[in-house]
Amino acid sequence: MRPRRILAALGAAVVTALASAPSGYAAPPPEPTAPVAGPATGQYRDSFVRHAGARLTVNGREFRFSGANIEWLGLANYGPNPSSPIPAGSERYATRYEVDDALATARDMGATAVRAQTLGDTIGCAQCLEPQLGQFDPAALGQIDMVVAEAHRYGVELFGEFDGDANGAPTPTHASLSGQGHGWYCVWRHRSDCGKAFFTDPALIGDYEHHMDALLNHVNPYTGLAYKDDPTFAGWVDGNNIGLGDGQTSATLDRWIRTVSDHFKAVDHNQLFIDNSSVGGIGSIDPGALRIPGVDVFATEYYPHWIPGVMGDRVDGNAPTLHQAAAQAAAAGKAFSPIEFGWDNTDFLTPAALQQFLTGLEADPNIAGDNYWALQSHANGHGWQPIPADTGCTPTCQWGEDGNWWALYYTGIDTRSNTAADMAARAQLLRAHAYRMAGYPAPPAHQPVPAPTITSTTANTVLFQGSAGSPAYTIQRQAPGGAWKTVCDSCVTDSSRTWHDPNTDPGCYRVIGHNLDGIEGPASSPSGNCRREN
Repeated sequence: MRPRRILAALGAAVVTALASAPSGYAAPPPEPTAPVAGPATGQYRDSFVRHAGARLTVNGREFRFSGANIEWLGLANYGPNPSSPIPAGSERYATRYEVDDALATARDMGATAVRAQTLGDTIGCAQCLEPQLGQFDPAALGQIDMVVAEAHRYGVELFGEFDGDANGAPTPTHASLSGQGHGWYCVWRHRSDCGKAFFTDPALIGDYEHHMDALLNHVNPYTGLAYKDDPTFAGWVDGNNIGLGDGQTSATLDRWIRTVSDHFKAVDHNQLFIDNSSVGGIGSIDPGALRIPGVDVFATEYYPHWIPGVMGDRVDGNAPTLHQAAAQAAAAGKAFSPIEFGWDNTDFLTPAALQQFLTGLEADPNIAGDNYWALQSHANGHGWQPIPADTGCTPTCQWGEDGNWWALYYTGIDTRSNTAADMAARAQLLRAHAYRMAGYPAPPAHQPVPAPTITSTTANTVLFQGSAGSPAYTIQRQAPGGAWKTVCDSCVTDSSRTWHDPNTDPGCYRVIGHNLDGIEGPASSPSGNCRREN
C-alpha cells in the first residue's frame, strides 16, 4: 500500500511432482468446501489461471479470486515504513510457523489468491533476493520455495511481484522517487535521474528483466518445477505503482510496460502478467496501455482513506471510479482487479459502507478479483506480530500512513485506530465476500483450528504460539492422578500478555483453542513439570 505515490500523483499435500513438503508442518485440516465452486480441489490447485478477455478462468471455469495481501511472506520488514517496533534494517525471513499461520488464516477467510510482494521484489539488502546487482541469494530463494510449497498445500494461488516498496531497506540516496526497490539499480549504475532512467535506459531495463528471469526460471526443490511452470503462481505484478511519483509521461510508461511484458511472455507462457503501474489508485487506464498485448490484468489500489473525494465515498461505500476503470479494461478485452483495497473505518466509516463496497465488487462482472490490505499473523513465541509502520496514529489515523488502521488481525485486536470487535466483524464481511466471489452463496463452517504450541511454562506462567482462527484459549493443568483439569476456561487470548497459574506448585499444562463456531481443536503437547509415562 503506497499512499505517498498516490498523493504525489494527485499533484503530478503437494503437487504430484512434489518431492516433499517442507518439514515441520502438519497437513492442512480438511476443508468443508473446495476453494472455488466447480473444480475439485486438485483440479483447481494444478490448473493455471488463464486470461480470456475480461475474465479469468481455472480449468475452463470462470475464476473470480479474492483474498489478502500478505506482503511479508518472502521477507518481513522490507516494504512498510520503519517504526520504533520495526526499525529500518530489521529485515528477516518469516518463520515456517508464521507462513503456515497466515495461509491457514487466509483459507479460513475464504482466500483463493494471495498477493505477496516480497515473493520477488526484494532488492538491495543482505537478506534480499538480489542483494547486489546480478547476484541472487539462495537463502532468499529458499524462503520463496517454502512459501510456494505451503501455498499449494493450502490451495491458495499466489501473485508474485518484480518490483515494490523498499521503505524498510531504502537506497542511501532515495534514488527512486516512488520508494521502489529498483532505485538500487540506479545506485549501482550511478544514475541520479532514476525517475527517468529506469523507464528508458536499456541497461536498467535489462537489470529489471534479469531479475524477472532469475525468478521465473528458478526451480523449486520442493516441487521440481520452475516458478514459471508452477500453477501455484497465478501471475506476477510488474511493480507497486511504479508509474506514480516518478513523473514520467504515459507514453514513456506505456513503452516500458510493453517492453517488459513482451519479455515476460517470451519466458513465461503460462502465467498472468499484471500491470499495477498505469492505473495506480486514481482513475482511468491510459488508452495506450490498453493496447499492450502482453498485459493480462490491469490492477489498481483503492483507498478512500487517502482521497475520498476522488476514489469513492467513505460513507456509503460507492466506488464509481473503480467500476469505470473496470469497464474500460473489459471493453479492451483485459481483466481488472483492485489488487489492494482498504477495509477499515478510515476507508469505510461503518461496516455497512464496507459491505456496500464488497457487494459492488461482487455485482460487477468486470471485476476479476480483489485483495484487501493487509493480513498479519501470530508471532513466534506468543501473541501477534507487531503492527507495521506504527506511528501511534500521530497526529491521527484519519489520514497518513500507519499500520494501526490497515493491519488486519483476523480475530481482532485493539489498535489506536480500530477496536477488536469492529476489526473482527469486518473480517467476517471479508470472509463472506471471498466465498461469494468463489461461487458460494454463503460461507461454510469455520475450519478446525490447529493445536497451539506451548513455548514457556517458567514460574507457572504459560506462553504459547496461537492457532489460526482461534479467538480464545482454554488452559488445563494435569492433576496428580494424570487427569486434566481446566484452570482457565477460554480466559486467555492472543492479545493477553501471559497467563499465570496462582497455584505455586510446579505444573504440567496444555492449551486448547477453538474456532469461531466454538468447536475445540486438538490440545497442545503437554509442557512443564509433566508426568513421565512408563
